[in-house]
Amino acid sequence: MEFKSFYRKIKQLFKDISANWKTHYRLTIKTEENHAEKFSLILTPQRIFVIVGSAAVFLIALTALIISVTPLKYYIPGYTTLEEHKLYLNVSAQVDSMSLLAQQNQQYLDNLYNILNDQIEEDENSMDGEGSQTASHDLTERDNAQKEAMEEVDNQANMLLSNNVRTEEDNSKIPVTHRANISNITLYTPTTGMIVKNFDMASNHYGIDIQNKKHTIITCVADGIVIYSGFDPISGNTLVVQHPGNIISIYMHADVLLKSVGTKVTMGEAIAKMGMSGNDDIKGPHLHFELWYNGFPVNPLDYIVIK
Repeated sequence: MEFKSFYRKIKQLFKDISANWKTHYRLTIKTEENHAEKFSLILTPQRIFVIVGSAAVFLIALTALIISVTPLKYYIPGYTTLEEHKLYLNVSAQVDSMSLLAQQNQQYLDNLYNILNDQIEEDENSMDGEGSQTASHDLTERDNAQKEAMEEVDNQANMLLSNNVRTEEDNSKIPVTHRANISNITLYTPTTGMIVKNFDMASNHYGIDIQNKKHTIITCVADGIVIYSGFDPISGNTLVVQHPGNIISIYMHADVLLKSVGTKVTMGEAIAKMGMSGNDDIKGPHLHFELWYNGFPVNPLDYIVIK
């Protein structure tokens, strides 16, 4: 009922306006003392509507013009020039890079502290399978800021890998009879397959070569932290893992690397897939596995069993 009553009132109002649309009215201004006429204006509802509408459009246009040609436009939230927008994007990118760099530096310091104190925690964010392969691929596309953040770790690992290409003069410094002993350690088998080349200190072969089908899973022999993950012309796709007790394991000639630098890995976790990358005299997919203790290579077969 209330709606119908309101509707009737609105309808009646429009009828009254349309009926008097062109009815003339006089607007007069008189003095209060003697009622002398000072100003008079003939008006109609039509003329009033046109005048008010024109005045509103004029005021809107004038306001927009003033804002666009004066410094008032800079007080409008969200307004910016093209140069300021480019500057904002540049600063935003720099802030993101600095944030990533700070995170990587903090992660490196935390990992280094854990290594020095023989503390290895389980990696809740570790990845395996295709997701890990995607993460490894994304790592190669990170910006220079992230690469610089891990440069020191890579340099340490490269110094270790350089031991595999020593000259005979360098190798003569390590006694052939020297054999480091690792006591009270349990290691997981790095992969399955057939051993095609054994550890031989005398011939500068510091590991064992295990051959199997391409993409055979390579697993980590113990809990640790990845300190190198990358490609080397000689050793191919290589992973280096630092373990507690000053033990380092090296996995060479992989086809796919599933872990990145700084990742915490656990015993038996998949870290790579077997391949034949790099330069080696062994043909076909295989894993060259080395075990180092206190800076000296040891025979992996003394601590693991290959199935």
